[in-house]
Amino acid sequence: MHRVERFRHHGLRVIYQHLPGPLSAIALSVRAGARFDGGHPGIAHMAEHMLFQGTATFDQVSLNRRAAELGGEHNADTGYETISLTFEVFNEDVTDALALLAEQFYRSRVSEDRFRKERRVVLDEIRGRMDDPGERLHRRAWGHFFGGALAHPVCGTVQTVQHTKARHVGTFIQRHFTHAQSALAVVGGVPRGALQTALRRHFSAGRTGAGPVQPPRPRFGGQGTLQLRGGGGQAYVMKLIAVPPITRTLIAVGLALDLVGADPDSRLFQEVRERLGLGYDVSAMLDSGAGWAVAIVSASAARNAARRLLRAVEETCTRAAEEGFAADELLRARKKLRYRYASLAENRFDRALALAEGTLLGFPLPEDAEHMVSRMPQAEVEAAWRGILSGRTLTAVLTD
Repeated sequence: MHRVERFRHHGLRVIYQHLPGPLSAIALSVRAGARFDGGHPGIAHMAEHMLFQGTATFDQVSLNRRAAELGGEHNADTGYETISLTFEVFNEDVTDALALLAEQFYRSRVSEDRFRKERRVVLDEIRGRMDDPGERLHRRAWGHFFGGALAHPVCGTVQTVQHTKARHVGTFIQRHFTHAQSALAVVGGVPRGALQTALRRHFSAGRTGAGPVQPPRPRFGGQGTLQLRGGGGQAYVMKLIAVPPITRTLIAVGLALDLVGADPDSRLFQEVRERLGLGYDVSAMLDSGAGWAVAIVSASAARNAARRLLRAVEETCTRAAEEGFAADELLRARKKLRYRYASLAENRFDRALALAEGTLLGFPLPEDAEHMVSRMPQAEVEAAWRGILSGRTLTAVLTD
């Protein structure tokens, strides 16, 4: 594995890793996710959309045609912590790809007509998700569990997006899209010298910013049990568990969650699918950001099985805390997580994104996390799972 190099360019954090091959992946991440929305929930997501609606040099059509001419994958995504622009191209096109990303980063324009059109697109996206009972449960449970800046959906709500104006989005981009708030990761075959030349050419005239904009502190809201109606003929159960945002704890909980959760060899899958024959949709995930983390376990079944499904989720989680894990279970979990980290190392696109976002949020390198996974004592994994189950949890149930 080629080493990861880090340096600053006019205050912009740059991460470079040489991986031989014809392609290079670029991720430009800005610490400006939904957690920074302030009085306009959904504005970060709207800003992401407007990055593709025209700049000082390109209108919407010419910007997207220019991306297509480079032949690569050109996209963006918004989470609670970051907005990330991504591009994967041939090595010889990295300079042109960086030029296009710089155009979006520095010179995006939020015109009234393009904003109104794109706002309709986002509103349709929000309304479409409202029809999905599982999405509705997740949104309500998340908003109940968290308070403050994390409580609203990343894309906002119909009401908040309708009240957001073009000038609000323009101000948001102007404030947050600075070097001090951003990280650029490049992973692939482009030589380091060519990258530095491209940076001097395209990323030297931007706003360095006075310093990073600090997000509101994460806050929690309700806990206990939340009963909801409107399952559309199905029963859904979702359990949210607060996790201390400490690297070793996150990795320990990740291992435990793999054992408890959704894979065919995991306990909840076997309980819900095989022993009880209740349903097919089982999931387990760990979501985290700077200063917060949450483990989420969920499952669905027929509407008349709501009580049995709830009992299966609660008892599976509790039994793991009381009984611990078998050595062969933990061995399988380690292997699966190590495989995921190894896959990340091989995928230059995902790797670039992980390096950019990890740099902004203080997360370890994937290979450092893999090293911790392989060496973490079983007792530490079991203690982490017991610890979070005795803390703040919310179990949400959606039925007809």
